[in-house]
Order: sequence, then structure tokens, then C-alpha cells
Amino acid sequence: MDFRIATSQDTPQVEALWAYCFEPKEDPFFQYYFSNCYEPENTVVGIQDGQLLSTVHLRQYNINVRGAILPTSYMVGVATHPAARRGGVGGALLLHSLEELRRRGQGITILMPSKAGFYQQYGWDLYAHQWVQTMTLENLRPLTDKTLSFGLLNDVEQWTLLDPVYKAYTKDLCGYAERGEKEWKRLLGSFFAEGVNIAVVKNDEGQIEGYAVYRLGAPEIPVTEFVYTTRRAQRGLLNYFYNHRSQGESIRWNEGLHDTGYRFVPDGKTGHTTMPYMMARIVDVETALTTVPANPEAVMMPIILNIKVTDTLCDWNNGVFALSLGESSLPNVKRVSDESVDEIDITIDIGGLAALLMGAVSAKDLVFEGKLQGESHWIDYLDMVYPKQNTYINEWW
Repeated sequence: MDFRIATSQDTPQVEALWAYCFEPKEDPFFQYYFSNCYEPENTVVGIQDGQLLSTVHLRQYNINVRGAILPTSYMVGVATHPAARRGGVGGALLLHSLEELRRRGQGITILMPSKAGFYQQYGWDLYAHQWVQTMTLENLRPLTDKTLSFGLLNDVEQWTLLDPVYKAYTKDLCGYAERGEKEWKRLLGSFFAEGVNIAVVKNDEGQIEGYAVYRLGAPEIPVTEFVYTTRRAQRGLLNYFYNHRSQGESIRWNEGLHDTGYRFVPDGKTGHTTMPYMMARIVDVETALTTVPANPEAVMMPIILNIKVTDTLCDWNNGVFALSLGESSLPNVKRVSDESVDEIDITIDIGGLAALLMGAVSAKDLVFEGKLQGESHWIDYLDMVYPKQNTYINEWW
């Protein structure tokens, strides 16, 4: 199978494969995506005997990792026609896509897995989970707050009302998507095209303290984005949904794993689960290490750390990298041969490195998982350089 960037002439076949594997062409999201968002220049296709049998869409985002804003491709719509499955096409498609992203100078890529195990074998690891909370509407009552007023948004131009809330919510988090006017309008446009509702709660001064994106029409009300700057804002939104008892029976909402409000839920025995949400992978080790900031408090003195990376998919990532710290928060990185290194301080696999840089786990966590080896003093130091973070992202495509 030959892999290449799509052209406009490929669009009918790209649409047909998406419709075969995901939503049909009549689906509102399909119509919105291919009318407003699809970009052939950011789509990799696999062609065999003149037929387009495999695709991955490289959605362009800026994500915030440890305070740095990194251009990143979010892989969505990873699809192979059943006629070409179980022949190694999936791995070949991912490898070609990573080669393309390396040419573009990107160090990290992300994707939302349908099955994490498929991607873990190719070097991806999870960096963001979410809480999924499910309750009957009747059981919401003890969690509600009636001090805030409600409002609804219905126009993409109202993105400016949501942006400050999102920025406040993500301020101290890691791995989230930066949203500007383009990203907000694209997101809200897809919501409204699918008949999704957006509710906000406001204080007495008219300031929005929280918002929720939800859908009606079934016994369970799904809330796909739940963002709030105060606990009373969350409770105010739950009060809003409590008022929907004639339109539904239960509610299911997603929230960041960093939220520990579950500790104060009166009956927390049921309805609380975690959802594996987003995976990350290192595209290029040198680029990733030189663009993700180190903790400035840990790099006040010059030091060189020799890190050996193993990558079973991308040969260019295999080897020893000398990480020079102490000149700034961004390390200098030089690839060195195994033979020229007297001592390797840390050995880590490519998935573990992604999880570490994204802040999902500590170096000690990776030792326990068997994904990192090294002397204890270097592991302690690595934990100071890349301390664990509260990770979050809520982009669906």
C-alpha cells in the first residue's frame, strides 16, 4: 500500500471510508465536518490498486504542555477498510503519519483511542483520563445551588463569553488545547449543527462562572463539556439539569480528573468511573525534549543527563540523547552514539517518555511500571525536572 497526503480529488473516497467506518453521510456531524473542517492537506491516505483503503486526519491544534504552546497534530478518523485489515496496514499508516509530522517539525502527537491497547503497541500512552459521573436527576438535588441565574447560547459569535471561563478552568492544567477565535467557532459550529445545547450560569454581576454542553432527546442527558470556575458554578449547572426532570431520567457528565469534588458527594458508591481519554506519542525525541520546558527550579546548575530511548516503530528515536540542563528552562539535546557514552543514566521507552513529558506520571511511576530504569538519584532528579502535572483535554475531534 502506498501512503501520501490526500488531494482534493481523493475527497469522495475519503468521505466514503469515513461513512463506512464512522457516521453515515446523512449524519449532521458528517455534513458539518466535510463542509467546514475537512483538510486534504492534513490527511494521510493509503492507496492500493487504485482504491483508497486507509486514512488518518491530522487535525492541527496548539496544546499547552507545561506552559509551552506546541503545534500538535491530533490524529482522528484513523480508519482502514475491512478488506485491508489484519495485514499490518494500521501500523504502516501510523508510521507514515509520524514521518510526515517529523518533516513538519512537530515533536508530539495526540489521539483519542477507541482501544488504547492497539496504539500502545505502537508507542502511544494515555496522558489524560476524565471522570464520568452518572446520576439520576432526582439524586442531583443535594448537589445543587440556586444562587446563580441561567442562560443559553445559540450563536458562534458568543465564543467570547465562554473563552474566559475555559481559560480560568485550564490555567494550572497541562496537555489542554489552546482555543482562539478559529477553534471556538469551529467547535461551536459543530455543536449547533448537531442540535447540541450550551447552558451558562451567571452571578449577580452578569459574569459567567460556568457552562455545560449537553444534548436532549433520550432518557439520559449527556454533558460532553462541563467547565466551571467555582464549585457553586458546577452546583448551579447541576441545579439547571435538576430542572429537566420532565425531559430526562438521568445525567452523565465528564469532568477533569483533577476535580476532587467526588469526596463531598453524599452518596458516592455508584456512578463514578474514569474514562481513558487522550493518548500522546513522541514524534521526534530531540524536538520534544527541546520544546517541553523543564522545571526552572530544578535546572539552576549545569548538568548533563544521558537518556537512552527505545522505540519499536520509529528508528530515528532509538538511541542515546544527551540532555543538557542549566542554561534555560528549555534543555539542549544532542544525539550521541551508544559507543561514545561512558554511562547511560536513564533508559526509557517511547511511550513512557511521552507520559512523563505530558505530566501524566512521575519517573518513579514509570519505574514501577517497568518503563524506566536508572539509579535512584537520577530518578529523583528526573522527577524534579519533569514533575507530575494535572492533565486535561476535552477536544473530541
